[in-house]
Amino acid sequence: MTTLSAADSGDLSTVRSWSDLAAHLQGIQKRSGLSLGDIQRAAKKLAASGSPYCELPTSTVSDALNGRRTIRNDLLRTLLEVLEVPSEERQKVRQAWQRLSTSVGQGPALAGHVAEATGRDLGVHPAIPLSDGFGRPTIGGGSGEFPRYVERDFDQTLREMIKKGLQEGVFVLLLGGSSCGKTRSLFEAVRALVPGSWWLAQPTTTQEIRDLVQVPTEDTVLWLDDFHQFLGADPPLRQADFKALRKAGMIIVGTVWPVHYHSRRQLDYGDTGDIYAEDRKILEASELIPVSAQLSEGELRRARALAPTDQRVATALSMVDTGFTQVLAAAPDLVHLWEVPPTPYCQAAISSAADARRLGVRVSLSTDTLATAMAGYLTRSQRASPARTWLERALAHAASPRHGEVTALIPDGDDGSAETFDDHRAAVSYRAADYLTEYIGRARRTICPPESLWQALARDLRGAEDLRRLAGAALARMRYTYAERALSRLHDEHDDSAASAELIALLRRQDRLDEALEVADVSLAAKPADQQRRDRWDALIRLQVHVDKLRDPAKDDPHSAAQLAELLADGGRAYELRSLAERGNARAAENLAELLAERGAVVELRELAQRGEWMAAELLAGLLASLGRVSELEARANASDAAARRHLVRVRDKPREPPSADQLNQLRAVADSGREAEANELTQLLFDAGDRFGLLAEVNAGTHRAAERYLALLAADSTVDRITVRTIRAYGLDADGRPADATTTP
Repeated sequence: MTTLSAADSGDLSTVRSWSDLAAHLQGIQKRSGLSLGDIQRAAKKLAASGSPYCELPTSTVSDALNGRRTIRNDLLRTLLEVLEVPSEERQKVRQAWQRLSTSVGQGPALAGHVAEATGRDLGVHPAIPLSDGFGRPTIGGGSGEFPRYVERDFDQTLREMIKKGLQEGVFVLLLGGSSCGKTRSLFEAVRALVPGSWWLAQPTTTQEIRDLVQVPTEDTVLWLDDFHQFLGADPPLRQADFKALRKAGMIIVGTVWPVHYHSRRQLDYGDTGDIYAEDRKILEASELIPVSAQLSEGELRRARALAPTDQRVATALSMVDTGFTQVLAAAPDLVHLWEVPPTPYCQAAISSAADARRLGVRVSLSTDTLATAMAGYLTRSQRASPARTWLERALAHAASPRHGEVTALIPDGDDGSAETFDDHRAAVSYRAADYLTEYIGRARRTICPPESLWQALARDLRGAEDLRRLAGAALARMRYTYAERALSRLHDEHDDSAASAELIALLRRQDRLDEALEVADVSLAAKPADQQRRDRWDALIRLQVHVDKLRDPAKDDPHSAAQLAELLADGGRAYELRSLAERGNARAAENLAELLAERGAVVELRELAQRGEWMAAELLAGLLASLGRVSELEARANASDAAARRHLVRVRDKPREPPSADQLNQLRAVADSGREAEANELTQLLFDAGDRFGLLAEVNAGTHRAAERYLALLAADSTVDRITVRTIRAYGLDADGRPADATTTP
């Protein structure tokens, strides 16, 4: 019999740490003569008899005996029983365990220990358990909760950073799309390297993170999966917070999606200012590791080596149309549930939730919101069923686990008290699964969501940030009716100055100056000292004077009507430039020409060029070349227009070729991630190609600058009625893409 290695088992008063206790238990194990495999087999028999015993995998016992994990009550009870420790000694061991449990502290609020955290606790996607064709789980390698882990190329870098963090703290973010393996890799690295006795804090709000800054704890992992949900939240996070946590020795790990990362790395935000300045500083403070959605050749080789012992790995490798990690996260079944749904209500609910995310809504949707939104995704005959049954029929499939716990609609907010289906509906809200959101976003990219979704969101959203994103999505898509509803709520309920300015501009374009002035009055009254609010109010008063002068002439004079429409559209910007230019201001004349070129105003550019404005002539020639109007270029070149001659030579030397489908698709993919430079190139190519329908599709997708270039292309087309262009500029489009008018305003 082997004696205890640390101290005699009868004297456990010297135990002051989990490592001390582990040393005693290791001595007991050696004394028993049982191997780790023996312990595992004996524990399995005990666990089969039920509580209070549990199974003891060899890795779990090894970690416990080497001090790498804290020892849970059920683990200790089972281990002492398997090792047949005498009752007197067993009592002393349990007393030492109890003393440790009460003396080592509680750590951060709601924190557990690294050793106790499971992959599912930390957000690792549950994978599909394979079956034998009769619904029975397969046996053999990989039949557990997760498939065997495929080592990634970036693992060494990640693990070196975490090792460094054990000594001096670290802040690591994994950058990649949904279901590409980010969270699993973090879980495996932390589990392999961080002592099990360390605390693991998994905050749900930025306030919890701020609290940690105030009272930092040693030996703590701060787990921030989906880190983007903390950016822009209230209270805001600061770069200094993460520096302080890192200085305190914390290991901060998290994941972030490319769309959120790149949008916050963008430097030029125009008139809105650098709203992501602090977010960008936070991201710059992190150690960033990119994670590809596709496995490299090396990763594939490692996966193939595991395939013989893990059927799920083998199945994922056999799927050629879906990424390896996405297959493991049950992506194909989720897609099938949406594309070939058991009921149209299932598809309608999933589409509503995914489209809401596409419009920038981050919160889960309540059952009332979902039920209202679904109407626009159903046909008239499908809507004939009682509305109260739509969601019930949808959730029966969309929110029910199909493989383990994989669902298309993920419930949030269940307090555990629901007993009936109706109670369950009232207790939760829902969001679409991440991969399904991305897939549907690509599939429905150029399809504008139906009116029912816009109305439900504008009515039910409560948070200012979600309302702002909804308003921005509506403005980018020229769905001004829905933008007005969101902006009005921001103005009325949140005193949002930027939203008030957008609302004023929207009302002004539609010749609703009295309503615009009312908004300006309320906004100014709320903060009389705010100079921006006063300037907006003053500008509206000046504009009203100019508008009143044009109202009567505009009734009979088309030129005056066009001037009036322009005044309302841009608030007098072109009018002021034109006035300065007429008084000999050369800079104003150049700026006016640039503005007209951006708007596709060929007729007025031509008039300015004929009056000798060189910038107008240059921009007119470039615009005609972009539009492929070679005959007009030739006419101007023959009339000794130097700019027209230069552009004509360029057009003849290098005839315009339409962009290839591959080129456009590559630009769309990057533009959708928030890269404005690629979005600008995409819409310019479509404008140059004269592709009105392509630009309209990009408007439906909310692509940067698509709306203004779509309007410019319409304005430059002499076959399109001018009144139609003015109407679209003022009222935008309805949900179906048809020009809206005054009758569609709220």
